[in-house]
Amino acid sequence: MTEHENKVLKDFLLDISCLNALDNWKDEVNIFDVLKVTNTEIRHSNILAWLLDPNENHGIGDSFLKEFITKIVQRCSEDMCNPFDVLLQDFYTYQVYREANNMDIVLLSKEEKTVIIIENKIWSGESSHQLNKYLEQSRLEYSDCKHLLYVFLTPDGYDSSNPYKWISIPYEDVINALENAIKEKRVAPEVSLIVQNYIDIVRKKIMKERDETLLKICNDIYNKHRTALRLIFENVNIDNSADSEIICRELQQLSSEGKIIYGESNRWSFSTKEMDEFLPALIDANSSWGTNYVYWYWFEKYEDALVIHFELGGWNTTEEHKKHMSALIEVSGKKQDDFRYKRLYYKKVKLSQDDYEESLKKAVRTLVDNAIKNETMLLNKAKELLN
Repeated sequence: MTEHENKVLKDFLLDISCLNALDNWKDEVNIFDVLKVTNTEIRHSNILAWLLDPNENHGIGDSFLKEFITKIVQRCSEDMCNPFDVLLQDFYTYQVYREANNMDIVLLSKEEKTVIIIENKIWSGESSHQLNKYLEQSRLEYSDCKHLLYVFLTPDGYDSSNPYKWISIPYEDVINALENAIKEKRVAPEVSLIVQNYIDIVRKKIMKERDETLLKICNDIYNKHRTALRLIFENVNIDNSADSEIICRELQQLSSEGKIIYGESNRWSFSTKEMDEFLPALIDANSSWGTNYVYWYWFEKYEDALVIHFELGGWNTTEEHKKHMSALIEVSGKKQDDFRYKRLYYKKVKLSQDDYEESLKKAVRTLVDNAIKNETMLLNKAKELLN
């Protein structure tokens, strides 16, 4: 250890009280985390179905259902539905069903002759021909309904394989609808706790929102003790799990092969030479993540699958960055708006339990290969658009 490294670590230890500002988050409790259902897609559908049912015992009535259907109608094309036919209905006539013929959530009003099929895809992808199968089933089963709407619900509202029939809805719309629904409602304390915990866990785990206050505190601590913390990150294994060791080792190998740029050990994220040239790093470490990078490729693991994401950071970027990001967003078919984080791509690979370690290694390589192919396609289209 050099004299300078010794000094910065000592200064950090002498100022360890700066971490006290994190106490409010350290002991935070969420009922969904306690019950270990945070990453379980089925449980999210159960909560959502309960809240959408206007005749359930939550005390919200039809407010959430009405707000949610309004969000659906706002994203409908004219040939999918007539807004007046749907928005002027009696929402208390709706019944809510779970897993009816394997369809996640079914909202049915026999009186209004309307059915809304919701396919909830938080972490899993579409099964082969799944959505077309549901279309055929519902047309037969609900043949007496005048209005059939199909909702493809995902974290960021990406399109399904059949965007002409399925309306893509992001979880942001769900949370906004729920917050609007309970704004003027006086509900029981236990219901309020469940609803607020649900909103918090969706924002944190599904929408991947960051707590702005927490982010500022962490950035302040990092900026004050940047060198000491970098030394700690570089020399300690943040995650000692076998999963992390395998993933990081494969990323290091891919980096040595020149396929990606992997600069920080113990991290599940990387960059690429081609995207660095298109979206160069900032001079100052003040991007959306508090770093120099304005984009990331990053992995996360959900139950039996490994997932890769490609995400843009919209904060403190230059005009050139904005122009290039706008081109990438347009060719990706995403919404053009002001953003802090914008996810343009994700893909998952299911892991085999028979030879788990080998399966995880292959998953990392497969996902990186697919992400780079997608990157090449996006960059070619974006550059063509800019020219």
